[in-house]
Amino acid sequence: MSSLNTTAWKPPRPRAEILPASIEQAAEYMTWFVNRRAYTRQTDRPDEKSGKYFFYQARDRQTKERLALDEQVVRKHLAGEQTIGLYAINPVTQSSKWVAIDADYEGAYRDLRTLKWELEQDGVHAIVEMSRRGAHLWILCAEPLPAKLCRIYIYNLALRLDVPIKGAFKQVDGIEIFPRQDEVGAEEFGNAIRAPLGIHRANMHRYWFEDAASGLAEQLEYLRTVKRLTAAELESFTEGLSIPESVTSRPAIERPQYETNHNGFQILQHINVRTKRSGNYWAQCPSCASQGRDRAMDNLAISIADPRYYKCWAGCTREMIREALGQPIPVRTHR
Repeated sequence: MSSLNTTAWKPPRPRAEILPASIEQAAEYMTWFVNRRAYTRQTDRPDEKSGKYFFYQARDRQTKERLALDEQVVRKHLAGEQTIGLYAINPVTQSSKWVAIDADYEGAYRDLRTLKWELEQDGVHAIVEMSRRGAHLWILCAEPLPAKLCRIYIYNLALRLDVPIKGAFKQVDGIEIFPRQDEVGAEEFGNAIRAPLGIHRANMHRYWFEDAASGLAEQLEYLRTVKRLTAAELESFTEGLSIPESVTSRPAIERPQYETNHNGFQILQHINVRTKRSGNYWAQCPSCASQGRDRAMDNLAISIADPRYYKCWAGCTREMIREALGQPIPVRTHR
């Protein structure tokens, strides 16, 4: 008489979808996404206690020295043989080749689509990559751009749209912005994010970018055409903006007194501050208001540190703002 097997049956683990990937494809991918040769690798098996698939720094098993990311490693990632994570910041230049927004909470996809639409208004093309629990929004850069400015841009955009930011104002759930730091030391790495077009080892599923056909060749062709964020654009988007030193609590609205310059224009004398966050005062843009827009009264950002710097996030120029206030910018005449 045969004995019964009481061991609970488990469905077989799905196998990774291995695709042909060339060294040439890997080399091109590196020009877009790899800004530092240090990298992480996702475990092939779950942790015994948590059941999670962690990322760990790739090291030589004998010497324990960190392994350098190269075309062969990237080729294996694209093929699906292993999964790697990328660090955003190069410590030599404190710059990044891309900005990634990670969201994995309820309503995350809606928030990412909101960010994507708003970015498009600035002429910035962001591409959506689904993930196991949410999605990632990627912005590719025309050249490595300062990590600090990248963070300032997305941080202020999210705050203006009321998109939650994880950790800001004690927020438990929210988006995470990569680069996660303004800068890193020579021996620091910051935070890595799963490299796109690979396979998540937890479910052996490959997540493609939304706006392109499935397939490695098709995705790479799509990435070649994606509009890149330029240094000039990023500088214009972040002029006069900053990230607050502390975002753990909402500070009270303050209206500091500045020396009065009777011959100069001071915008704080002409508008009503609605709120204060991210190193800026926020108010209704006078130009938008004259056109029946900005009903939320938060299009205008004014630097707290130096109120001479202000910007309308809907695109109104300084000339338009001054004109709407009845304080046109004087025209200089040359004699």
